[in-house]
Amino acid sequence: MEILETAIEAAYKAHVSSLYKVLSQSLLSANGDLNEISAAEIRFKKGLDFAADVRVKAKAAAGL
Repeated sequence: MEILETAIEAAYKAHVSSLYKVLSQSLLSANGDLNEISAAEIRFKKGLDFAADVRVKAKAAAGL
């Protein structure tokens, strides 16, 4: 079971890293536009919530 938990955690960390990169690029592309910045932040938060939910469900499905 340890290998499953390690794999799930690695996938979660990779997903969060990807979300961070997208947020960074979105903020750069926003070029100071407050509406675009706000939208990027909202998408980032939704992505974090989704990743956390998937992580919980994956652990439950794996019996962890």
